[in-house]
Parts: sequence; structure tokens; C-alpha cells
Amino acid sequence: MRRKPFIRPSVRLVLLAGAAFAPALAAAQEATVVDDAIVVTAQKREQKLQDIGLSVSAVGGAALDAMGRQDVTALAGQVPSLQVSQYSPTITVFNIRGVSQNDFADSQEAPIAFYNDEVYVSALGAISGQMFDLERVEILRGPQGTLFGRNATGGLVQAITKKPTSTFEGFGTLTVGSYGQIATEGAVSGPLSDTVRARLALTTNHHGGYIENRIGRDIGNSRFFGGRLQVEADVGTNGTLLVKLQGLRNKDETSGGPYTHVGAGFNEDRLGYALGPNEDFWGTCGGCDAFGYRDSDDDPFTADFDRTGYFDRKFWSVTARYEHDFGGMQLTSITDYQDLKKRYAEDSDMSPLPIFHYDTAQDLYQLSQELRLAGDSDRLTWLAGIYGLKIKTENAYQIDGSAILGFIENYGGTQKTDSVAVFGQAEYKASDQISLIIGGRYSWDWKKYDYAHAESGVTDFVFNSSTNPDLAKQTFKNWSGKIELDYHPVDDVLLYVSANRGTKSGGFGIQAFAPIDPTTLPYDQEVLTNYEGGFKAEFADRMVTLNGSVFHYDYKDYQAFSLDGLSQFVTNRPAKVTGFEGELILRPATGLMLSAFFAHLDTKVKNIRLPAGRVTDREMPQAPEWSVGGMLRYAVPVGPGSLAFQTDWKYDSKQYFSTFNAPIDLEDSHLVGNVRVSFTTEDDRWVIAAFANNVTDKEYRIYNLDLGAVLGLSNQTYARPRWIGGSVTYNF
Repeated sequence: MRRKPFIRPSVRLVLLAGAAFAPALAAAQEATVVDDAIVVTAQKREQKLQDIGLSVSAVGGAALDAMGRQDVTALAGQVPSLQVSQYSPTITVFNIRGVSQNDFADSQEAPIAFYNDEVYVSALGAISGQMFDLERVEILRGPQGTLFGRNATGGLVQAITKKPTSTFEGFGTLTVGSYGQIATEGAVSGPLSDTVRARLALTTNHHGGYIENRIGRDIGNSRFFGGRLQVEADVGTNGTLLVKLQGLRNKDETSGGPYTHVGAGFNEDRLGYALGPNEDFWGTCGGCDAFGYRDSDDDPFTADFDRTGYFDRKFWSVTARYEHDFGGMQLTSITDYQDLKKRYAEDSDMSPLPIFHYDTAQDLYQLSQELRLAGDSDRLTWLAGIYGLKIKTENAYQIDGSAILGFIENYGGTQKTDSVAVFGQAEYKASDQISLIIGGRYSWDWKKYDYAHAESGVTDFVFNSSTNPDLAKQTFKNWSGKIELDYHPVDDVLLYVSANRGTKSGGFGIQAFAPIDPTTLPYDQEVLTNYEGGFKAEFADRMVTLNGSVFHYDYKDYQAFSLDGLSQFVTNRPAKVTGFEGELILRPATGLMLSAFFAHLDTKVKNIRLPAGRVTDREMPQAPEWSVGGMLRYAVPVGPGSLAFQTDWKYDSKQYFSTFNAPIDLEDSHLVGNVRVSFTTEDDRWVIAAFANNVTDKEYRIYNLDLGAVLGLSNQTYARPRWIGGSVTYNF
């Protein structure tokens, strides 16, 4: 059995205080820098981060490397107001300032959009694995609908890849780590001719399962391959064409359902709670589920799965980006195609008995086109464009309870989405100190759903445009907008106030058991209006950076996800979020960087109907009241190079995993930290590093699904245990 780490409360307080006052924007180390300033493309043009009246964080390539090849969830430890849930690579859910969509149906889109080089990725199952050979990752908090679209209600995460270079260069990294991990990442870039450049990047990640299965194969392994080829060519004297081909492959992994079993009862609201070791709620045995099973120890990384979880994915995309400078006006065209095939299976009951097995299959394609013009003069900077999107996703789900429960449910179908939008934004500099920004977007969404349900081979429900013409075809029209006032009272200080309106298209839910009320399948679009004020400031010759913001969300028709029984529901409810956040960076001496961030959230979803019928207000899921983080990095010359020490820590107060706020969904506050030591040669050719992620081996959950009232258990996913490793990088 793994030994549980012990940290005295007094030591925890010292670590937390050090994180809070140790002067997370430091995560932006070695992002794109111009004149010692971090440059981002948060408004579809290159700007200095400190000159933008948005709450933005940029995590640079060096900071991403320092994460020790963690998955995308590691971003949550670097950025304020960000939480990431990835219970297996099958679905990745971002939460920014409490806004997320926790429905695990493959056909759903999220209110936190994910972009790769300005291309929207609609499929939640296509996000994992794209974090290689990156220039930086940008995290934009608050509605971004004006420039980025209908599904950036709460913000967005954008990966910016490294582009082909006009000089020959490259790198290769080999990482070894816990559970037999062997991972690689590398790229080669350079000119093919005077007018053509190319970059090829490859990555792999293989390791064994980190959940020991006592009666079968271990769960949670990785067999991942990824590649990206970019070719850039000069077209005439003022044009550039970039073609990018990307592929991701997870091959027959055992990463499906990396759960920990816990017996559960339920209260008067039919909400689950964890059973004590001697509590015989179901009359089966103390601490047992409804079928008489209880895990034999308290270790969340050991289990008795009668079935091995399964995950297999093939994703590829091709993007063509053309840019042309007309002199004072620039044309940008981005054409993209994506294809995803994904198969997933899990042992949902997490026991030696074949009680409840869950399988999904998804075949998706997406086609998008963006065309825009941009221009600027001494006082006016403007942008206008049109965007089109087409998605077709075929989804199949199966719940197999035939061996013991006596049923097998097969359901799913095809969802088609067509969307068109026009958008524009203009910034007018009234003076050297005052700027006004106004923008707007209007979107049309057409969705069509063809769904069927069968129990034990007998079709008992059909939902399509023939059987339910007024429900199975939905049209959504709405507008996003922005107005912002920026004020520079002195150099290196920005004050801003803004109002931003974002929207997320409506859609259709997935229900697993009949009878099904067809009126409960469609749900409406949501609208979020953010009123925000903030400041950005640099002092002492940019040795001190201090940013802060305060915001209030007026959230209409929030798409609240809930699991009632074993069926998934999305209902529209009013909600609100009020909060503030801050970031501080100190560079007090050569080689020393200290950073900290904090975030406070007050969230409420109104009129939630609990499974037993009571209507009440609830907190938003994955929205801790307080988050505090910090990082220290110190580099000193040592012999023929430099030695760097880095540690980062993040504290989250308690939070729920569902809109119901079930007792079993409450995760206690926790503090998690990482440590890295590296040596870089004087010519920057070699980098040798050792790292420990989750250095205290903290046990904490990143996901929970309450099945207490129906199966007497809960699906819990814990963050990976302490992960120790080392890497060698060669740059050329």
C-alpha cells in the first residue's frame, strides 16, 4: 500500500504563506517577448500583454517544459481562476471563473473554448495531446464572443505552436519518469528554399498504469503519439501561406475510467454521501455499495476492476492560413478541417462483479472558415470578418448491466451543427492616454438531432425531425458585444473598465433510460454579461508587475448539467458570479523571479431542482471560493553553465464537482506543489533536469460522479500521484 504523506498544519500554513507572498504571470516566462515585454494575440493581433484591457495570462514554452510533461491539467497550477478536469484523455473540461459545462456526452461543446492557432476545436475529446512544441498558451478570462465566437462564454484557452523558421534549428527531449514513463518531444525547423520554410514536430508519451488493478491489467497507462508538420511559403511580395497538418493517436490505452471506488448512501434530497467503514446503508455490509462490495483499503490507486478500461483515439486536422498585406490593411483567411474517431470503455461499478459497464463511440468531422480584414492608422485600429462552421458528430453509447441487473441500454445518434457569424471590433485612441474599444458579433446557429434509444435490443424511443419536428431542429440567433475604456495615466500603467456579452449556443441532451420526455432533450442558449474593471502596472524599471481585476457576471439561462438517476440533463437556470483576482511578479535580482496570484469567487446557480424535488440555489461546480498560487525560480552560474531551482504551489479552497452540490461531490481544500532543478550549458545546447510533480504526494480528486442513489457508489478520479522524473534536452 502506498504510504500517505504527512505534513503538519503549521508547515502547510508556511507553504501557503510563501506561495501567497512570494512574489503567476511568471508562468509567462519565455513566451514571445518584444522589448522585454510579453506579446500575445488575445485580440487577433500582436500586442503587449500589459497594454490589453483584458484579464489574460500567457504560459510560455519554458514554463510548459518545466511542468515535467504533465497533461493540460497542469495549467491550473499556473493561472488564476482556472480549473481543469480531465478524467481520462477522453474529455477535457476547462473552468474559468466558475464557468464550465460538466456534461460528459461527446456531442457537447463547452463554454470555455479551446483554440489551436486561432482554430476552434469543438470536440472535447480532441484537446488532450495538443500541448507540444508550443510557443505559449494564452488563457483569456471572461466572455470572448466578439472576436472568438459563440462558445467562448466564460473565456478561452489557446495553444500557439512554434512556427517554421528561416534558419536551421531544432531540439530533442527525452524524459523518463514514474511508472516506467518514457516520453519524447522534438522538432526540426528551417528553410527549404529562399521562399519556403518548414517545421516538423513529433512527440510520444508511454507509461504504465498508475492505478494498480489487483485482478487484471493496471488502469491509467499512456500509449500516445503526436506529430505536426507546418510548411510556410512566401506568395508574391506581400503574401504568406502556412499549411499545417497535425495528427494525434492514443493506441489501445487502459486509461478509460481511472476511478476509485467508494460506497455511498443518499440523503433526503437523494444526493449521495460517502459511507463510513461501519455504516451498512444498503444492508449488505459496512461501508459497502448496494451490491455488497467494498474496496479492501483506503488507497485511491488500488482497485478490483473486472474489466479493463479502454481508450483509443485517432485525430487529425489540416489548416491553411493565408495572410496578405495590402499596405495599411491586412487580409487573413483560415481554413480548417478536423476528423476525430474515438472509442472509450470503463468499468463503471469498479468492482470484481460485471454490474455496470459503460462504452462510447464518436465519429466527428468539423469544417471551418474565417475571413477577416484588419487595418490601423495613428488613431484607429479596426478588424472585421465572417466565420462559418460545420460539425457532424455521430455518437453511440452503451450501458451493459445484463449480467446482474438484467438490461442493456443502447442509445445515441447524429447531431449536425451549422453556424455563420459576422464580427467586427474597432479601437479609437482619443488621446495618448485614452482609448475606446467597441466590438460586436452576430451568430446564426442551426442544429439538427437524430436520436434513438433501445433497451435489450428493442427500440422504445425515437427523436428526429419527423417524430418531433419542433424540437429536433433548433435555430439560435444571438449577439455578442464589447465596450471598453482604457486609460494610461502614466507610462506602464493601464486602467480599464469594460462590459462584455458572450453567448453559447443551445443544444440537446443525452438520456440513458426510457421513458424519455422529448421536451427535456433540447436546451436553450445561454448569455453571460461581464462587468469588469482592472489595472495593469509595472514599476522599478519593470522589475515589479502588478495586475488586478474585479468582475460581476450576470448569467442568463446558464446551462446547468446534472445527473438524475443515470440520465444526463442540461437545464437553463439563472446564475451569477462575482469575484476579483490579482497577479504579482518580482524580479529583485539577476536570475531570481518570484510570482503569486490569487482569485476569489462568489457563485450562485438559482432554482436548481434536486432529485427528490426540492428547489434551491447552489454553488457552481469547480468554483473554489479562494485560490492562491505562487512560484519561485532562481538561477545561478555554475561552472560551464547555470543551475536553476524552481518550485510552484497552488492552494484551492473546498469546491463541488456538480451543480447539485451533493455531499459526496465536495472536495476539501488542498495545497499542491511541484519542484524542478535544471542545469543549462553556457551555449544553451544542453538542458538536464529533474522534477517532482505533486511533490508531497497529495491525494485529491479532480472529478466525481454521484451514483449514490442508484448504485450505492461514486465514480471518483484522483489527480495523479507524485510523479518523479528527469529529462535531457539538446538544442541545435
